[in-house]
Amino acid sequence: MKSKFILVAFACLSFGASVQAQDLIKQVPEDVELVAAFNLKDIVQKANANKLNELLQKAGFFEKAGISANNDIKNLGVDLSKPAYFYTRKTDSISFTEFLFSLNNKGQFEQLLHAAGEPKAFSNGYSSVSLKAGSMLVYNDHIARFISATANPTFFDNDSIAGRYGIKKVDYIARPADDEDAWADTTVVAMDSAAVVWDEAVKLPEQVSPPVAIDVEPDTVELAAAEIQPPVVDVVGSEEVEMHDPSYYDSLYTAYEDQNRKNDSIRNGLLEKWLLNEATRLLAGNYKSLSSADQEKVQKNMGLIRLYVPHVEDLYRGLTPYTSLPYYYMGIKLDKFKTGYQDGILDFAQEGSVLKLKGSVGLDKGLAEMTKRMYARKPNSKFSKYLTDKTLGFFNVNINSEAYLTEMPAYMAKYYGGLLGPQQDVLEWGLMALEIALDEKAIAQVMPGDHLVVVNGLRKFKKDYIDYTYDDDYNATEVKKTKEETLPVFIWMFTSKDQRLIKKGLEMAVSKHVGQVHDGIYAFSTKKNMDVPMYVLLKEDLVMVSNDSLSLNDIRQNKMSGPTNKDFVKLMKQNKMSAAMDLKKLPDMLKEMGVSPGKQWEEMLTQLNQYGSTAITSKGIVGNRAEVEMSTRLPQTSDGAISYLMDQIIIELNKK
Repeated sequence: MKSKFILVAFACLSFGASVQAQDLIKQVPEDVELVAAFNLKDIVQKANANKLNELLQKAGFFEKAGISANNDIKNLGVDLSKPAYFYTRKTDSISFTEFLFSLNNKGQFEQLLHAAGEPKAFSNGYSSVSLKAGSMLVYNDHIARFISATANPTFFDNDSIAGRYGIKKVDYIARPADDEDAWADTTVVAMDSAAVVWDEAVKLPEQVSPPVAIDVEPDTVELAAAEIQPPVVDVVGSEEVEMHDPSYYDSLYTAYEDQNRKNDSIRNGLLEKWLLNEATRLLAGNYKSLSSADQEKVQKNMGLIRLYVPHVEDLYRGLTPYTSLPYYYMGIKLDKFKTGYQDGILDFAQEGSVLKLKGSVGLDKGLAEMTKRMYARKPNSKFSKYLTDKTLGFFNVNINSEAYLTEMPAYMAKYYGGLLGPQQDVLEWGLMALEIALDEKAIAQVMPGDHLVVVNGLRKFKKDYIDYTYDDDYNATEVKKTKEETLPVFIWMFTSKDQRLIKKGLEMAVSKHVGQVHDGIYAFSTKKNMDVPMYVLLKEDLVMVSNDSLSLNDIRQNKMSGPTNKDFVKLMKQNKMSAAMDLKKLPDMLKEMGVSPGKQWEEMLTQLNQYGSTAITSKGIVGNRAEVEMSTRLPQTSDGAISYLMDQIIIELNKK
């Protein structure tokens, strides 16, 4: 009975801890642009807490901050066992950011803030500490929140909005000689910005008592323009000043600068007011939280750091200043642009000695089905034997050319048609004409869509070039010279079941003396022999293009030597797209090419001999998500990749 009670109690404690760990994500508003989640527990564990302390100590973190924490991050008062979150949200007038993290010792945390000043009571049990303009820190016994605000620089470009807040646009221009009235309308009188009198709604008190949430959006906060109009001051005195008088231009500049200072003062006052309102709403819980579905996407199977964008399409539009682009005036409406993208996730993770950056984007149903058809092709198994132990790197991509050509007109019309507004019907007509003109099946026979580019080591090439000699009168004479260059050897190959068109083109080039053929290998020299010739080989159902005739000749005679690179073959076979480079081969390759990285990078390049491969891969569409991954295999250590990186940073700090 006692053991059952212990098990039940343990389960309740576990559930309570799980709920508490999720509390911070519930503080994130629903209408955010992006959220970054930090798995502090895993970061500290994988970085090794002792190494992290050593790194911070050597970097001067504890000393510079004046922190009495015995050089241990565990004594900072921050709860390193719970996730921390950062997010951004914006209105048409202002952008807000917030960084939230949990505390386990408020007293220790307050010791970090001594340089910023004494904490003051704020709202809803929170204390506040003054920071630089446009930012503030609020905290209670369990949570700390850094909140900052940045005004949208284009918000006040609208004359009616600027006028609402008493902001006047000024230009530093000279008075037109023939237009006294126009000058009177555009000249701004000088004034000291210190003379601006703010009402109590705008002026921020030094000691802020618990504020009351204001149910208005930032861009609707109005200041009485009449109350903040500048007093009229004579900029040049009672006597008229001639335009040629230098004091005339000095007065213009003074008026210009004074009005700009006043405008800045108004903007800064609004920024502080809006920031205060935002903090008040957040602490009062007046914002609807991120949906449970979005919360799950932020937290489920999270690596070390996760970046989550709830609405990729909205974020893209927000980054596109379409109103200021010339396309807007040509009838192209970027606000009608559709991507078919939904949410986006980017994960930074560690798996043993491998660091990974994983990304995925949700697609709407139509785009997901369309993309699956376009990438419904497997890698050509014949490619495998060309990935050998000599291979430095490769790139492989597989698309279904027939499906791609069939789907693209419909894709362009659906997702890009809205850009052209009234011209959308012209685009649709053109795409239809293109679809009729193309024979997708015939093109797919010539080039089905699987491609492989392989870099297999280096080779010395003879290169002709033109030099000049000069006589005593500096008359130049061309001299043809030859030199050797060591260059990477590459082969680009793709499947072609119908090679008639390609072969006809090659034979036409030979007949016109543009190229030549020997033992089935076509050679083409470039202009003035300044570069390495290119070679083409047709073998079975493969077309191969290379800068090395010897490699193609070996392939033609089936003399490819060396065992296959199993890691590269596995990457190629398991992905729709893959690219990889063997980092440990890179130092020898650069040395053989005569490339000197300099002393600063020489040691780092030498260490690459211990590294594995770095790769970018994509499995295409998984469910309704397009996935891509980048990985790098670091030297094998008992503590893993992050710990290895910490060691390298500490080594560099010890050198200073």
